[in-house]
Amino acid sequence: MHLPENSGSNRSTTKPGRILSLLIAATSLLRGLPLFFAARPRTPLRVLCIMAFDTLHKLRTSRRLPTHGVRTLATLLDFGACANVAFDGKKFYPREFHRTRQLLKESGCGSIAQEYWRRIEELERRRPCSGGDRAQFQRVKTYREEVVQLSLGVLTTTVFGLDSLDDGIQSVRVERDLAIVFGIVMLCQIIDDVVDYSKDAAAGLPSFLTASESLSQAFELTSQAARGYANDQVMPRSGDLLPLRFALFGVSAVSKLLVTLGRWRQRIPFVEPQPEPSYGP
Repeated sequence: MHLPENSGSNRSTTKPGRILSLLIAATSLLRGLPLFFAARPRTPLRVLCIMAFDTLHKLRTSRRLPTHGVRTLATLLDFGACANVAFDGKKFYPREFHRTRQLLKESGCGSIAQEYWRRIEELERRRPCSGGDRAQFQRVKTYREEVVQLSLGVLTTTVFGLDSLDDGIQSVRVERDLAIVFGIVMLCQIIDDVVDYSKDAAAGLPSFLTASESLSQAFELTSQAARGYANDQVMPRSGDLLPLRFALFGVSAVSKLLVTLGRWRQRIPFVEPQPEPSYGP
C-alpha cells in the first residue's frame, strides 16, 4: 500500500524533525490537560483525540489549533457520542443531543453535523448482525471501520477546512498521519470491545468479539485485526510521524494485553497465530 503525501489545506512546506515533532506532541498534551476537567468533551478518550488533532494541525500548518477550534472539536465528539448511544439503543438524553446540535449550528458546523447524522443513520440501517462465521466477522470489521472513517472524516474536514466530508473521509483512508490515527482509534475500538464484551453480547451489538459464533475464533480474528491496525511498516520513516508512531505502539501494547487477559478470563486456549484470511474473489 502506498500512502501519498498529506494534502491538507494550509500545509507547511517544511516538515519538523523528530525532536521538534516530539516537542509539538508534548505541548499538545500539556495544552489539553485542562480539558480533562472541562464540561466538554465528556471522556478522556475524546480529550486524547483533541490532543491528537492539535498535534496534527501544528505539524501540518505550523500553527496550533485555535481555541474555538478546540471547542468545536469537543462538541463534535460529544455529538458523535450522542449518535452512538441513540443507534445502540442505550440511554439517550434528547436535551443533551439538541443542545449539542445547537452549539454546532452556532459554531457554523450545523451542515456537517446534519450530514454526519444522515450518513451514520445510513450505516446503522445496514449494520451487520452479531454471530456468524469468518465472513460475518469481516462484515462487522468493515462496518466498524466505516463508522470510524466517517467520524474521523468529520473531524478532519472541520479542522483543516476541506471542501466536503467525502474529502475528509478520503484523507483518513490514504494520508499517512491520519492513517496512523485511524489505526489507533481502531485499536481503541478493540480495547472497548474486550472490556464491554458481556454487555455487547447481551444487547446483541456487533463488535469484534461478538461477530463470530465461536468466541475462540472471535479472539483469533480480533488478534489478527489488531496486528493489522498496529502495523506501520508501510509508512515512511519521517520524523514528523514519530509521535503518532509512539502513540500507536502504546495503544497496541494495551490492546494486546487486554486481548490476552480477555482470553484468560474466558478460559480460551492460545493457538499459533494464523495469517489473516482473505475475502472476496
